[in-house]
Amino acid sequence: MEEVVKQYYDSVIDTLDKIMANQQEAIAKAASLVADAVEEGNIFHVFGSGGHSNMVAIEMCHRAGNLIPCNSILDPGLSCEHGATRWCEKVPGYGPNVLRYYRVKKGDVLLQFNAYGINMCSIDTALECKRLGVTVVAVTSPSLSRSIPSDFSGRHPSAQNLCDLADVVIDTYTPFGEAVVSLEGYPFKVSPVSTIANIFVINCINAKACETLAKRGVKPPVWMSGNIPGGTESNQAGMDKYFGMLRHL
Repeated sequence: MEEVVKQYYDSVIDTLDKIMANQQEAIAKAASLVADAVEEGNIFHVFGSGGHSNMVAIEMCHRAGNLIPCNSILDPGLSCEHGATRWCEKVPGYGPNVLRYYRVKKGDVLLQFNAYGINMCSIDTALECKRLGVTVVAVTSPSLSRSIPSDFSGRHPSAQNLCDLADVVIDTYTPFGEAVVSLEGYPFKVSPVSTIANIFVINCINAKACETLAKRGVKPPVWMSGNIPGGTESNQAGMDKYFGMLRHL
């Protein structure tokens, strides 16, 4: 195997191994919060408060095998396909307005993904959730957050970290700069691991929440693939039940 490919593979496996070894309790807490919401007939929210962390919300939106009552927050201002260089994640007050549009309210659960956990949108979102009475599960990298200088211009003016504001924190162990592959003769690294870590964590939460529901005698309401017999009919029943509650149905 090519050396750089092996570097990347080893880094991904090392990251996932760390999550498996150290974050099971936090994942179980997050899953229990999600299961509680679903069992009570409510929804939960998934929000990537930065351009590429947005991919986690996409993963949970109409995805075969994942819970239907997930309100994926897919804001155009934070989506790369609409122009990442608009820097909406750095605009003061942007996050709370996104929450308002997606009808996030008191008593809800919000899974917030951002590797650095320092930008304007991440901190404004977490602070607004505290004000509203929303439970926040932060999937982030505390060591990365704390390695960024407090006076760095990309930080929220308060210099706070998402990991210090959340009710539950799941560490993705994303390294400084995100990239993990070294190239001979160059001072920087290439190929990030944060998205793989995020997608791994959200699917672990989904699996654990579904198991929790099943153990409580509640059938997990999950999307089925539309490419298998019965999938379309099953999904239609789910859409009928949650229509008006989820933004992207």
